[in-house]
Order: sequence, then structure tokens, then C-alpha cells
Amino acid sequence: MRSLCWCSAALVLLAGCGGSRHDPFAYDRSRSLAIRDFGIALSGSKIAVHVVAYSGARRVNAFLIVPRASGRHPAVLFLHGSGGNREDLLLPAAELASRGFVTMTISQPNDAKTFRPLVVNARRAVDLLAARKDVDARELGLVGFSLGAQTAAILAGDEPRLRAIGIIAGRGAPAPTFWVRKSHAQLFFQAGTNDEVVPHAQLLALIRAAPDHPLVRWYSTGHGMSRRTFDDQIAWQMAQLR
Repeated sequence: MRSLCWCSAALVLLAGCGGSRHDPFAYDRSRSLAIRDFGIALSGSKIAVHVVAYSGARRVNAFLIVPRASGRHPAVLFLHGSGGNREDLLLPAAELASRGFVTMTISQPNDAKTFRPLVVNARRAVDLLAARKDVDARELGLVGFSLGAQTAAILAGDEPRLRAIGIIAGRGAPAPTFWVRKSHAQLFFQAGTNDEVVPHAQLLALIRAAPDHPLVRWYSTGHGMSRRTFDDQIAWQMAQLR
């Protein structure tokens, strides 16, 4: 995490030198996503969980959770924390899918030295969701936890297609605080008063960098948060994207 923060500070300087036209997280949108669907891992009366992979900064493994209901749906991407994978936030993603959303969880690299591969992988996931016939591309959301929350904060300022962004237990590192200031999305910050991983001052730094008085909610939890945290996030995403 230390090297990631130092390299992220360099990216902030690079963005400043390039002005508003420079995007250090730019990528080739014309490159094929090369999506592969390996089949359904779990099937129920309301949802189906597909095992998929696509081309991001590198090959990305993911779960795509699709509601059984017909029509076009809002879509929400979930980003796990450091050391995690696509399974970590599968439960809240499945819960939201059962309410009529297309959702997706992805496995991010745990050896990244900068935020660039994390952000590019997430933006490519947004490309995948927005291109689906069962998704309303005007109703896209994002939920990030811990390192995923830092990535979500960057996307808040760098990915205009996202309308609602949940930032859970996010650290106020240089790159996330720089980019979240540019956000035009609706933001919902959630944090634990007893977080043993991210110092309270760092949680506050990221929250205070956000514009327009975002929704902020504190919980009497540690870094891992609680079931109520994610229930609240699901309810908020439903309210914003419906």
C-alpha cells in the first residue's frame, strides 16, 4: 500500500501538469472486451450468477449477476478491498440483483503499484455493463470497499457515466482525494468509528474532499463494517438509480 500511495501521488502531479485534458487513467475504448461467459455458477428464482472474464488492464475474472425479470435494468459494479477478490462482495451484489439490478463483482490485482490498472479494470467493467441490452446505460452505479473505495473515489471524478457511487471505509490518499473533488455523481460515504486499518483522520480526509455535501453515515464498527452497512448501501443505490 505504501508504494501505491507514492505512485498515486506521482499520478496526481502528472494530472496537474497535463491540465484538465490529460487523463492518466485513459485507455483504448475501441479494444475488444473479449468477454467470455463460462456458465452459470448459481441459479435461483430471481437471479443467475454467471462466471465471466473480460479484457481490462489485464485479464479480469468476474461474477455477473443478472435478474430473471425482463427489460432494461440499472447496473452497479462492486469493488473489493486489498487482498480480496470477486467473491468478497458477492452477497450484497446478489441482494441488489434480486431487487432488479444487473450487478458485477470483479477480481482486482493485489500486486498493483499504482491505481491505474485498478481504475482501468473498473472502467472496462462499466463498458461491459453499459453495452448490455438488459442494462439502462443512463443508470449506472458503483460500490467500493477499502482499496476499492479509493478506486471508486478516483472514478467519481474520472468516469462521468456513473450516477451513484458508494465509498465504504476509504482512505484519503493523494489520488482519491484529488479526483473525488471533480465528482458530479451522487456520493454516499460510509465509515466505521472503530476502524483499525484506516485512521479516522484519513477517513475524514476523503469525505471532506468531496463536493456538494455528500451523504455521510458513521457506524460503530471496525474496518470490516457490518451487514447494516451494506443493507443501507443497497437501499441508497436503489433510491438513486430508480
